Amino acid sequence: MNKYIKTIALSMAILCLGAGAAGAAQFGDAQSGKNLTAAQLAQRLQKYDIVFFGEFHDQGEIHQSELELLEAMYKAKGEKLALSMEMFEADNQDKLDKFLAGALSEEDFLATARPWPNYRTDYAPLVNFAKEKKMPVVAANVPRFLAAHVAKNNASTEGVEAQYLQWLPKHTYAPEGAYKDKFYAQMSSPAAPMKLPPARLAAVYAAQCLKDDKMAESIAAFADAHQNMQILHINGCFHSDAHLGTAQKLEALRPELKVAVITPLERKQKGEKPAGDFVVWFDRK
Repeated sequence: MNKYIKTIALSMAILCLGAGAAGAAQFGDAQSGKNLTAAQLAQRLQKYDIVFFGEFHDQGEIHQSELELLEAMYKAKGEKLALSMEMFEADNQDKLDKFLAGALSEEDFLATARPWPNYRTDYAPLVNFAKEKKMPVVAANVPRFLAAHVAKNNASTEGVEAQYLQWLPKHTYAPEGAYKDKFYAQMSSPAAPMKLPPARLAAVYAAQCLKDDKMAESIAAFADAHQNMQILHINGCFHSDAHLGTAQKLEALRPELKVAVITPLERKQKGEKPAGDFVVWFDRK
Protein backbone atom coordinates (compact mmCIF):
# COMPACT_ATOMS: atom_id res chain seq x y z
CA MET A 1 0.00 0.00 0.00
CA ASN A 2 1.26 3.48 -0.87
CA LYS A 3 2.61 5.03 2.34
CA TYR A 4 0.46 8.14 1.96
CA ILE A 5 -2.71 6.12 1.46
CA LYS A 6 -1.72 4.15 4.57
CA THR A 7 -1.18 7.40 6.48
CA ILE A 8 -4.64 8.60 5.46
CA ALA A 9 -6.20 5.27 6.44
CA LEU A 10 -4.49 5.09 9.82
CA SER A 11 -4.97 8.74 10.65
CA MET A 12 -8.68 8.72 9.84
CA ALA A 13 -9.45 5.31 11.34
CA ILE A 14 -10.01 6.80 14.77
CA LEU A 15 -12.78 9.01 13.41
CA CYS A 16 -15.11 6.15 12.53
CA LEU A 17 -14.10 3.02 14.44
CA GLY A 18 -15.70 1.53 17.49
CA ALA A 19 -14.66 -1.51 19.49
CA GLY A 20 -16.84 -4.44 18.41
CA ALA A 21 -20.53 -4.72 19.20
CA ALA A 22 -23.10 -7.07 20.68
CA GLY A 23 -26.88 -6.94 20.82
CA ALA A 24 -29.37 -5.17 18.59
CA ALA A 25 -29.32 -1.48 17.70
CA GLN A 26 -32.36 0.67 18.49
CA PHE A 27 -33.47 3.82 16.69
CA GLY A 28 -34.63 6.88 18.58
CA ASP A 29 -35.82 10.44 18.16
CA ALA A 30 -33.10 12.81 19.35
CA GLN A 31 -35.47 15.54 20.52
CA SER A 32 -38.08 13.50 22.38
CA GLY A 33 -35.89 10.53 23.31
CA LYS A 34 -38.64 8.18 22.14
CA ASN A 35 -37.57 4.81 20.74
CA LEU A 36 -38.55 4.09 17.15
CA THR A 37 -38.76 0.99 15.02
CA ALA A 38 -37.19 1.09 11.56
CA ALA A 39 -40.69 1.42 10.07
CA GLN A 40 -41.55 4.30 12.39
CA LEU A 41 -38.29 6.07 11.59
CA ALA A 42 -38.87 5.59 7.86
CA GLN A 43 -42.21 7.38 8.27
CA ARG A 44 -40.58 10.21 10.23
CA LEU A 45 -38.04 10.59 7.44
CA GLN A 46 -40.68 11.08 4.73
CA LYS A 47 -40.33 14.86 4.90
CA TYR A 48 -36.57 14.81 4.25
CA ASP A 49 -34.84 14.78 0.87
CA ILE A 50 -31.49 13.49 2.11
CA VAL A 51 -30.86 11.20 5.08
CA PHE A 52 -27.32 10.81 6.41
CA PHE A 53 -26.80 7.57 8.32
CA GLY A 54 -23.59 7.96 10.32
CA GLU A 55 -21.89 4.75 11.34
CA PHE A 56 -18.88 3.33 13.12
CA HIS A 57 -17.36 1.23 10.35
CA ASP A 58 -16.60 -1.80 12.53
CA GLN A 59 -19.94 -2.07 14.35
CA GLY A 60 -21.91 -5.01 12.96
CA GLU A 61 -25.19 -4.20 14.67
CA ILE A 62 -25.17 -0.71 13.18
CA HIS A 63 -24.67 -2.21 9.72
CA GLN A 64 -27.65 -4.45 10.37
CA SER A 65 -29.71 -1.42 11.37
CA GLU A 66 -28.72 0.28 8.11
CA LEU A 67 -30.17 -2.63 6.17
CA GLU A 68 -33.32 -2.61 8.29
CA LEU A 69 -33.81 1.10 7.66
CA LEU A 70 -33.09 0.77 3.93
CA GLU A 71 -35.75 -1.94 3.70
CA ALA A 72 -38.22 0.15 5.69
CA MET A 73 -37.56 3.26 3.61
CA TYR A 74 -38.03 1.22 0.43
CA LYS A 75 -41.43 0.07 1.70
CA ALA A 76 -42.34 3.71 2.24
CA LYS A 77 -40.81 5.18 -0.94
CA GLY A 78 -40.47 2.31 -3.43
CA GLU A 79 -38.78 3.37 -6.64
CA LYS A 80 -38.43 6.92 -5.29
CA LEU A 81 -35.49 5.89 -3.07
CA ALA A 82 -31.76 5.85 -3.86
CA LEU A 83 -28.76 4.71 -1.86
CA SER A 84 -25.50 6.68 -1.68
CA MET A 85 -22.30 5.35 -0.10
CA GLU A 86 -18.98 6.66 1.14
CA MET A 87 -17.61 3.16 0.56
CA PHE A 88 -17.54 3.46 -3.25
CA GLU A 89 -15.45 5.97 -5.16
CA ALA A 90 -16.76 8.04 -8.05
CA ASP A 91 -14.43 6.60 -10.68
CA ASN A 92 -16.06 3.21 -10.07
CA GLN A 93 -19.63 4.39 -10.68
CA ASP A 94 -19.74 2.68 -14.07
CA LYS A 95 -18.63 -0.65 -12.59
CA LEU A 96 -21.19 -0.31 -9.80
CA ASP A 97 -23.95 0.46 -12.31
CA LYS A 98 -23.02 -2.56 -14.42
CA PHE A 99 -23.02 -4.83 -11.37
CA LEU A 100 -26.43 -3.55 -10.30
CA ALA A 101 -27.75 -4.14 -13.82
CA GLY A 102 -26.39 -7.70 -13.91
CA ALA A 103 -23.89 -6.87 -16.65
CA LEU A 104 -20.87 -7.48 -14.41
CA SER A 105 -20.36 -10.43 -12.11
CA GLU A 106 -19.79 -9.88 -8.41
CA GLU A 107 -16.35 -11.46 -8.75
CA ASP A 108 -15.31 -9.05 -11.51
CA PHE A 109 -16.94 -6.11 -9.73
CA LEU A 110 -15.07 -6.72 -6.49
CA ALA A 111 -11.81 -7.38 -8.31
CA THR A 112 -11.81 -3.92 -9.86
CA ALA A 113 -13.97 -1.59 -7.71
CA ARG A 114 -11.66 -1.33 -4.65
CA PRO A 115 -14.21 -2.60 -2.09
CA TRP A 116 -13.57 -2.02 1.58
CA PRO A 117 -12.17 -5.02 3.50
CA ASN A 118 -15.49 -5.53 5.30
CA TYR A 119 -17.59 -5.21 2.14
CA ARG A 120 -18.90 -8.76 2.04
CA THR A 121 -20.10 -8.79 5.65
CA ASP A 122 -21.25 -5.20 6.11
CA TYR A 123 -22.01 -3.49 2.80
CA ALA A 124 -22.87 -6.27 0.35
CA PRO A 125 -26.31 -6.72 2.01
CA LEU A 126 -27.14 -3.08 1.25
CA VAL A 127 -25.89 -3.25 -2.33
CA ASN A 128 -27.54 -6.61 -3.01
CA PHE A 129 -30.87 -5.30 -1.69
CA ALA A 130 -30.52 -2.29 -3.97
CA LYS A 131 -29.72 -4.61 -6.88
CA GLU A 132 -32.77 -6.77 -6.14
CA LYS A 133 -35.03 -3.71 -6.05
CA LYS A 134 -33.36 -1.98 -9.03
CA MET A 135 -32.45 0.90 -6.74
CA PRO A 136 -29.76 3.39 -7.87
CA VAL A 137 -26.57 3.43 -5.79
CA VAL A 138 -24.27 6.46 -5.87
CA ALA A 139 -20.52 5.88 -5.65
CA ALA A 140 -20.10 9.13 -3.77
CA ASN A 141 -16.52 9.35 -2.57
CA VAL A 142 -13.36 10.82 -4.08
CA PRO A 143 -10.86 8.16 -5.21
CA ARG A 144 -8.62 7.39 -2.24
CA PHE A 145 -5.42 7.92 -4.25
CA LEU A 146 -6.48 11.53 -4.84
CA ALA A 147 -7.07 12.08 -1.12
CA ALA A 148 -3.61 10.61 -0.54
CA HIS A 149 -2.18 13.06 -3.11
CA VAL A 150 -3.66 15.98 -1.16
CA ALA A 151 -2.18 14.69 2.10
CA LYS A 152 1.20 14.18 0.47
CA ASN A 153 1.34 17.54 -1.30
CA ASN A 154 0.64 19.99 1.51
CA ALA A 155 -3.13 20.08 0.92
CA SER A 156 -2.72 20.82 -2.79
CA THR A 157 -4.35 19.11 -5.79
CA GLU A 158 -1.69 20.57 -8.06
CA GLY A 159 0.05 17.89 -10.07
CA VAL A 160 -2.94 15.56 -10.35
CA GLU A 161 -2.80 13.89 -13.79
CA ALA A 162 -5.31 15.27 -16.28
CA GLN A 163 -7.15 11.96 -16.61
CA TYR A 164 -8.05 12.06 -12.90
CA LEU A 165 -9.21 15.67 -12.64
CA GLN A 166 -12.80 14.68 -13.44
CA TRP A 167 -13.00 12.76 -10.15
CA LEU A 168 -12.05 15.71 -7.97
CA PRO A 169 -14.78 17.93 -6.52
CA LYS A 170 -15.34 21.09 -8.52
CA HIS A 171 -14.62 23.12 -5.41
CA THR A 172 -12.94 22.16 -2.16
CA TYR A 173 -12.22 24.08 1.01
CA ALA A 174 -11.13 23.25 4.54
CA PRO A 175 -13.30 25.41 6.79
CA GLU A 176 -12.31 26.91 10.09
CA GLY A 177 -14.68 26.41 12.98
CA ALA A 178 -16.41 23.51 14.68
CA TYR A 179 -15.50 20.80 12.17
CA LYS A 180 -11.81 21.66 12.12
CA ASP A 181 -11.71 21.97 15.90
CA LYS A 182 -13.35 18.56 16.26
CA PHE A 183 -11.00 16.98 13.71
CA TYR A 184 -7.87 18.39 15.32
CA ALA A 185 -9.01 17.37 18.80
CA GLN A 186 -9.75 13.83 17.65
CA MET A 187 -6.49 13.45 15.75
CA SER A 188 -4.54 14.77 18.75
CA SER A 189 -6.26 12.54 21.31
CA PRO A 190 -4.37 9.78 23.16
CA ALA A 191 -6.26 7.20 21.09
CA ALA A 192 -5.00 8.61 17.76
CA PRO A 193 -3.03 6.01 15.75
CA MET A 194 -0.14 8.43 15.18
CA LYS A 195 0.94 11.93 16.11
CA LEU A 196 1.23 14.28 13.16
CA PRO A 197 3.19 17.54 12.93
CA PRO A 198 1.06 20.64 12.32
CA ALA A 199 1.75 20.85 8.57
CA ARG A 200 0.91 17.18 8.04
CA LEU A 201 -2.21 17.47 10.20
CA ALA A 202 -3.39 20.40 8.08
CA ALA A 203 -2.87 18.33 4.92
CA VAL A 204 -4.75 15.34 6.34
CA TYR A 205 -7.61 17.68 7.33
CA ALA A 206 -7.66 18.98 3.75
CA ALA A 207 -7.88 15.39 2.50
CA GLN A 208 -10.79 14.78 4.87
CA CYS A 209 -12.52 17.87 3.49
CA LEU A 210 -11.81 16.74 -0.07
CA LYS A 211 -13.86 13.63 0.70
CA ASP A 212 -16.64 15.75 2.19
CA ASP A 213 -16.75 18.02 -0.83
CA LYS A 214 -16.81 15.14 -3.31
CA MET A 215 -19.53 13.26 -1.45
CA ALA A 216 -21.61 16.43 -1.15
CA GLU A 217 -21.24 17.16 -4.86
CA SER A 218 -22.07 13.55 -5.77
CA ILE A 219 -25.26 13.65 -3.70
CA ALA A 220 -26.19 17.08 -5.06
CA ALA A 221 -25.65 15.98 -8.66
CA PHE A 222 -27.86 12.93 -8.20
CA ALA A 223 -30.54 15.00 -6.44
CA ASP A 224 -30.47 17.52 -9.30
CA ALA A 225 -31.01 14.76 -11.84
CA HIS A 226 -33.68 12.94 -9.78
CA GLN A 227 -35.60 15.69 -8.02
CA ASN A 228 -38.42 13.45 -6.83
CA MET A 229 -36.19 10.87 -5.14
CA GLN A 230 -35.14 10.51 -1.53
CA ILE A 231 -31.47 9.61 -0.89
CA LEU A 232 -30.12 7.56 2.00
CA HIS A 233 -26.39 8.25 2.32
CA ILE A 234 -24.18 5.94 4.39
CA ASN A 235 -20.94 7.34 5.81
CA GLY A 236 -18.73 7.36 8.87
CA CYS A 237 -20.47 9.44 11.50
CA PHE A 238 -17.64 11.98 11.61
CA HIS A 239 -18.68 13.06 8.10
CA SER A 240 -22.19 14.04 9.20
CA ASP A 241 -22.52 14.40 12.99
CA ALA A 242 -23.97 17.76 14.05
CA HIS A 243 -24.67 18.48 10.35
CA LEU A 244 -20.93 19.11 9.86
CA GLY A 245 -18.57 17.69 7.22
CA THR A 246 -20.38 16.28 4.19
CA ALA A 247 -23.77 17.36 5.53
CA GLN A 248 -22.55 20.94 5.99
CA LYS A 249 -21.09 21.00 2.50
CA LEU A 250 -24.29 19.63 0.96
CA GLU A 251 -26.48 22.11 2.82
CA ALA A 252 -24.27 24.91 1.52
CA LEU A 253 -24.53 23.60 -2.04
CA ARG A 254 -28.29 22.91 -1.96
CA PRO A 255 -29.89 24.87 0.91
CA GLU A 256 -33.34 24.01 -0.41
CA LEU A 257 -32.88 20.31 0.40
CA LYS A 258 -34.20 19.04 3.71
CA VAL A 259 -31.44 17.04 5.42
CA ALA A 260 -31.71 14.63 8.35
CA VAL A 261 -28.79 13.12 10.27
CA ILE A 262 -28.81 9.79 12.12
CA THR A 263 -25.97 9.47 14.61
CA PRO A 264 -24.78 6.41 16.57
CA LEU A 265 -24.53 6.51 20.35
CA GLU A 266 -23.81 3.82 22.89
CA ARG A 267 -26.70 3.03 25.20
CA LYS A 268 -24.52 3.93 28.15
CA GLN A 269 -24.37 7.47 26.70
CA LYS A 270 -28.11 8.00 27.19
CA GLY A 271 -28.61 11.42 28.66
CA GLU A 272 -26.02 12.99 26.36
CA LYS A 273 -27.21 15.30 23.62
CA PRO A 274 -27.10 13.43 20.28
CA ALA A 275 -25.22 14.99 17.37
CA GLY A 276 -28.08 14.28 14.99
CA ASP A 277 -31.82 14.48 14.45
CA PHE A 278 -32.23 10.77 15.10
CA VAL A 279 -30.13 8.21 16.97
CA VAL A 280 -29.17 4.60 16.50
CA TRP A 281 -28.40 3.25 19.98
CA PHE A 282 -26.01 0.32 20.25
CA ASP A 283 -23.82 -1.58 22.69
CA ARG A 284 -20.09 -2.21 22.42
CA LYS A 285 -18.36 -5.24 23.85
